[in-house]
Parts: sequence; structure tokens; C-alpha cells
Amino acid sequence: MEKNSDDENLVDIDFSLGNPLSEGIPWEDYSELEIQTLVKMHFEMLDYDVVWRHLDDPANERGIDLECNRKSDKRKVLVAVKKNPKKEALAQVVELADYKADERIYVYIGGAAQSFRDKLSNFKSKVQFWDEKELESRLNETGLTLQLKIANSKANEAMLSIMRCILHVIEDKSLGPPSSTPNTDTLETLWGLKDRAVTIHKCAGMAQLMLEDSSRFGRPSHEEVQKLVVFILNYIYAYGLLSLQRTFEDLSPELQSLLHHVHKKTRIRSNWLELFQYRQGSVPGAVERVHQDFAKERAKWKGLDSGTFEHEKRIPDTSWTHLDDAAESFRRLSVWSHGLEGTIDYIYEKCVHGEVCE
Repeated sequence: MEKNSDDENLVDIDFSLGNPLSEGIPWEDYSELEIQTLVKMHFEMLDYDVVWRHLDDPANERGIDLECNRKSDKRKVLVAVKKNPKKEALAQVVELADYKADERIYVYIGGAAQSFRDKLSNFKSKVQFWDEKELESRLNETGLTLQLKIANSKANEAMLSIMRCILHVIEDKSLGPPSSTPNTDTLETLWGLKDRAVTIHKCAGMAQLMLEDSSRFGRPSHEEVQKLVVFILNYIYAYGLLSLQRTFEDLSPELQSLLHHVHKKTRIRSNWLELFQYRQGSVPGAVERVHQDFAKERAKWKGLDSGTFEHEKRIPDTSWTHLDDAAESFRRLSVWSHGLEGTIDYIYEKCVHGEVCE
């Protein structure tokens, strides 16, 4: 526990000094296929239909990973993606430049060999070159940059760790029944867990409320909103989530038995539903799962005919902004932390009233 306390103190100091806790988007950790997936989702959000040449027909991709076509304006965009391109990758650029399209985009991640960079000027009249910085700037249009920064934040990392610990305990059939009279240390730990869960819930709720009223901020840029969101997430991590994470990662046998028993008896309660609405997001290694969910949701919306809405013209003209995306992220965090608070609170009450084994 001393080491955990030291870790929290160091994070507290770093946050107070304004040092970054989250490192941004770790592009180098994403596979080439995952980066293609993210770019594919971006263009689909912009109402393009995308042919995934690299995945669906690799024998005939001919330098093109994604072919994006939009029916509304008959616009065509071709995309190639490469990690750490060397001089040999210029052949792919040559093929891309020869195709007829409204836009040709070459995304390169992780830097490029100087021999590759030296030749880029020969193609800039025909091909756009997006490095990590430019890619993030372009993904702002669909809110993906914000989503990626949230997914790769220390706050989300802590939430994932907590959820893994909870799942491990409630699925562990080897755990015996808890003691009918939990000791003082267990009660103090539960009280501390509840205190931190309340902190997270209140902070997330306040952030959601604050961001839902755009008049508070004027017209901030995408980058300004992202900085604000990451700052709030870092605060919640430093003063709530980190302590919870360390405690759940080192739960005593008695607390494990309590958690397992309470879930078994109360799994129908809404707090578990709120907890399990957690989604990991587009972190490296999990992009395909996010894409599958996105594709299912997109298919539902594409199946809707706007002509079926009789009162369509009466609907107020509203627009979803990057501030709304930010507010939605804190709404989800608020729901999750409320579920965690309810779970801990229920265990604590059972312990205090001597009803653990009922």
C-alpha cells in the first residue's frame, strides 16, 4: 500500500506542476491495418462508401488501400497507408498518383526514411501526404481525434484495469463465502473506495453539464476542446481513478469474496448495467471491435429513409459539435462511476448491517 501511496503522490505532483499525464495518441502502437480502419471510419462518417481494397482484394489493390466514393457529389478519394515508409514505398506513391480521383492521400506513420522524404516534392501536386499531425487535424472533422485521445488517456487505462479486476473476481468460482463480520480494514477500504467513486461521479457530471452549454466557451477550436477534456480526465485520474485502480488491483481475499458474493446475489440491479456499459474505445489492439460496432450502427442508420419522417420539417435545426462529443464522453464516465459507487455502497451497507451472507 505504501508504494501505491507513493505513486499517487507523484501523479498529484506532476498534475499540480502541469506535467502531462496522458501521452496523446500512440500512433506507433497501432498496426497498419488499424490505421486503415480508423481512416475508413472517418470517410464513412463523411458519407462515403468505402471499398477496402487492402483487405477485400489484396492481389489487386495496386497501391490503394481504401477507395472512397460519395454518391451525393460523386466525389472519389483514394487512400494509401504505410508505417515507417522507406525508399521502396515510393512505388506505391507512383501508383497512387496515376489514378484518376478528386483526392489522393498517402498516410505515413512513425516517420519516414530521408530517402523517401527527398522524393515527396515530386508528387505533391497530385498526392496529399498526411503524417501523424496532419492525420489528427483531418480526423478532427469527424471527432475521431477526440475519441482517440480519450481512449488513450490514463483515465481510460485505469477504468479498463478496474473493469478487468471486477470481471476476474465475479467470474472466479473458487472464491468462498465472505465473513459474516468483516474486519475494520475492510470497512475502511470500502469507505475509501466509495469516497473516490463519488469524486469521479461528481466531477464527470459537472464536466458534462459545463460542456453541454456551449455559451460558456464561445467557439473553441478542436485542439482547445481536446486539451480541456484531457485536463479534466487527468484531474479525475489523479484524484479518483488512480486510487481506485491501485486498490482493485490489490483487493484483499475478503473484499474479493464480498464482491463475488454481492454480484451473485444482486446481478439484476441497475448498478451492474451501468458498470458494464463501459467500452474500451479505439486503443491499439481494439480498433477492430470498435469498427464492428460502428459498422452495425451505420447499417441501421443507412436503412432509414428520411422520407418516412412526416414531421421532418418541424424538427429544429440543430448541429452536433465537438463540445457535444466532449460532453457525451463525460456522460458515459458519469454513468459508469455511478454504477461503481452503487456497487461499493451496497457492499458497505451490507457489511455495516451484518447482512453480508443474506
